[in-house]
Amino acid sequence: MPSERTYTVQFNPILQKITQLSDYNGGIVLGNSTKIIPMDGTSFAPNGQELIKHNGKIYIFISQTGFIFQMSEPVGDSVVFRKIDNTININYNIDCTNFIYKDQIYNYGGYGFWTKTAHLRKFNTVDQEWDIIPTNIEVFTADYDWFSPTEGRLYVPFQKFENKGLKDPNYNNGIFDYSSYYLDLKTADWIKIGKFSNELIKLIDQKSNFANYDYDNGRVFIINQEAYLFDYVHNKIFKSKRADLNQFFIRNSQDMTVFYYKGQFYKYQLNTQSFKFWKLDMNDFQLMDFPIWGRDYSTSLLIAGIVLAIIVVVVMLWWINRSVRKKIEKAQLKALKTKSINQAFTEIELGLIQLLIDAYHSKHNVEIADINHVLGIKDKNIGLQKKVRSDVMNAINDKYMFITQGETSLIGSVRKEDDKRFFEYFIAASEVKTVQKIIENN
Repeated sequence: MPSERTYTVQFNPILQKITQLSDYNGGIVLGNSTKIIPMDGTSFAPNGQELIKHNGKIYIFISQTGFIFQMSEPVGDSVVFRKIDNTININYNIDCTNFIYKDQIYNYGGYGFWTKTAHLRKFNTVDQEWDIIPTNIEVFTADYDWFSPTEGRLYVPFQKFENKGLKDPNYNNGIFDYSSYYLDLKTADWIKIGKFSNELIKLIDQKSNFANYDYDNGRVFIINQEAYLFDYVHNKIFKSKRADLNQFFIRNSQDMTVFYYKGQFYKYQLNTQSFKFWKLDMNDFQLMDFPIWGRDYSTSLLIAGIVLAIIVVVVMLWWINRSVRKKIEKAQLKALKTKSINQAFTEIELGLIQLLIDAYHSKHNVEIADINHVLGIKDKNIGLQKKVRSDVMNAINDKYMFITQGETSLIGSVRKEDDKRFFEYFIAASEVKTVQKIIENN
């Protein structure tokens, strides 16, 4: 552990500048030559230090430890940093992302004990310890994450899984997942927003001289000796058109006490104890023709595959059902045709069919009274007569079409010539021979 809980240090030009910029909120990774907390002589001397200012308060984070020192008001040319945490466990959050949102200190991810984590942690000011914040899923960083303080979102455009505890060499070297997410700090939920662009995947795979610098809408990354500006807020990527701008970022990547404020990058010069500036002009960048992340079609393809599979199953079930139904109908038809006609038609139905055949041969239609007589309903009321006639004739027609597997009804009707209020009935001329043959064969 650090030998002291408080350190009195010089109120140097870096702290003076950050204090003077009253509305500055952001973080600065301090170079080895500009570390604030004197850790020489302790086991934490090699650890990096990060300065974060939020709402007027200045903190120093000791990397891979969870240690936080808060700066007091300067007195003369000195200032006191007081350790505000009681952290015991260390080395579990190497290269984690530190940030502050609504006065609450967080860190995310990191590497420790031979594996990478995707944990979101919040500093508990009461217990002065780090608490784990459960999220809906685990999303691992690949060192391209960025926190947007205005949106309350932590962007992770793609993931890298690492676990030295597994024999699989893929996990040893890192497995990539190019799904893009952001973490909503208000709900602690990861929201999927798409998939990392294929063009960027190729670019990242060839990276060299990697370094990055925060700015208002994202980060500037040095990839293959060139500066790329990742605008996470608007999902755009820009490439530097100026070689001297690229060199500015490359030269300062080794000891990068650099921060961005109101359109300018500030670089601390140790030898002169002053700052030099580089104005960020978007005219120095060209907009690339691809975004950081695009639409993830894998989900759409999965849904389309499921829908297609359902359609295939439905069609197959319909075809099988249709085939089975036809086989059943053929079997029923065969069984029906092997039985006597008396089993197909009732005695009353046969009597009506015969009446209509006889009328056909004598070339006249059958009147309602004759049909009522055959059906045995001549003494019934008109309403019942009409219903019985309709039921019997419909039954005969249905049975006949089923037996013949045709679409022509056996019995038809026509209005009387002398009184259009009434119908006469006849047997279809085209079906006379067929029905006679059926009757004769049975």
